[in-house]
Amino acid sequence: MKQFNIYTLIAIIIIISSCSDFLDRDPLSQASENTFWNTEADAEKGVNALYAIMPGQRDFWRDCQSDNSLMTNSWGEGGLGYISQGIHNAATSYLNEEWVYADIYRILYYIDKLNGMEIDQARKQRFEGEARFILALKYYRMTRHFGDIPLIKEKPVELENAALTRAPKSEVLEYVIENVEKAIDYLPENYGGNDVGRITKAAALTLKADIYLDMASYKKFHDGEDATVLWREAANAAQEVINMNIYELEEDFAFLFTAESNNNNKEVILANQYKENERTHMLPVLASPAGTGLTGQGWASFCPTRDLVDSYEMIDGKTIYESSLYDMENPWENRDTRLKKTFFLPGYECLRPNGQYEPYMPHPAFNRPERINNEGGGITGYMYLKYNDQTLTTPSRSWINFSLYRYAEVLLIAAEALNEYDPGNNRIVEYVDQVRQRAGLPSVSSVQNDQYKMRTYIREERRHEFVAEHKRYFDILRWKTAEIVLNKPGYGINKDENSAIGDYTQEMFLGQNRTFDPSKHYLWPIPQKALDNNLNLKQNPNW
Repeated sequence: MKQFNIYTLIAIIIIISSCSDFLDRDPLSQASENTFWNTEADAEKGVNALYAIMPGQRDFWRDCQSDNSLMTNSWGEGGLGYISQGIHNAATSYLNEEWVYADIYRILYYIDKLNGMEIDQARKQRFEGEARFILALKYYRMTRHFGDIPLIKEKPVELENAALTRAPKSEVLEYVIENVEKAIDYLPENYGGNDVGRITKAAALTLKADIYLDMASYKKFHDGEDATVLWREAANAAQEVINMNIYELEEDFAFLFTAESNNNNKEVILANQYKENERTHMLPVLASPAGTGLTGQGWASFCPTRDLVDSYEMIDGKTIYESSLYDMENPWENRDTRLKKTFFLPGYECLRPNGQYEPYMPHPAFNRPERINNEGGGITGYMYLKYNDQTLTTPSRSWINFSLYRYAEVLLIAAEALNEYDPGNNRIVEYVDQVRQRAGLPSVSSVQNDQYKMRTYIREERRHEFVAEHKRYFDILRWKTAEIVLNKPGYGINKDENSAIGDYTQEMFLGQNRTFDPSKHYLWPIPQKALDNNLNLKQNPNW
């Protein structure tokens, strides 16, 4: 990782991922494995290996499951782009990326080995806290996709060999919370030296707040039941992070998504770590249009939708449809400052392989490499600046850390939860305004006592703050709005190159049609491979 090293731990990953084979190994192999789990250094290497299975840069891709983004080649990556179109099924291979029982096995194997080690108790608990956080995160994420899932606790068991049935989602989440609570108890508030970047107490508290927010949302918006207790738990966990007085918002939103920000900012609570020349990713290639950057190597794999771009407020707090400040000829001016810091927008002066800065011109009429439907041109006419460094000479080897939790999310979790069970609370305006102030937007104090309008503002803040951080898909699921926003086509820029670029009344390029069936799409199907391997598993309704 950027500070603590996981790059020499391939052998440890092999040990953890292949542990089911140990009984079949020769005596020398078995002795080697038994010898390993003895020292504190062994325990640390083992937990470091688990960090590699946390969510990372591929979550940028997954924003296309929501109404924020479209995947140019939807059949790629095993059908990742099928999700928002509603054309996935149990045989869609991409689903297996989220059905991660091999990871569950690895984590439980580590915890089991750790429990048998005689090492310093404080360090042992810290290692366990890190492992239990990762375990909780994995189980939580699986329940968000699949609902009821098999639950394996404490002792590592291969799912196929165990032939387990699906446990109720509520039971899985109860175990998830148990693990999170242990992580909160065991983890320190911060680290120093080479340990900077590890999972902290604040990360565990944020995960707890996130889980309770999700549980409360389902209870209220899906089941129509009172969720006061759950909202309060979410708000209290977020408030604990706020009360630590360790984190605050960075002044420059764009700075957060640069390599310079890696473990060197006051806002990121937890990030998947990358390191120059050692652990890298290719987001600058995927996020850029062809013909841009020093190399011109852009695949335009994921394209923001017109709906997302048009949803950013004007600096007077009004929408582009309401504000007198909106200029269709200059639509990016006087807007939420995150708009220009998040996207390649038509006319953006971008770096070219010739070393010059020239406008991004995606309309097909201009016949530029970045034109819509050209290879590397994308399908909407918008691209990303977030997690994108145009100056890289090897854009396929970026080392920008990928954020999992930021302080901005803590503020918005607290505000959302408070607004649902204690509308009008002064802290709601305080927390939302902190995020909006950085974006150059006015206060929401005028709607302090209007729960519905405040809810709308909070939801829009989450959408604009966390673009490409894989928050939006889970949000529209828990709010039960996916059936609304994903039953609309994803559009791009205007088809007529002579019309004002910001004229939303004109015909737009159709990027992609999308479908969301509320009778089944709030859950994913159990992967066919899992069903074939375990006959005790039953499929989700209507799949």
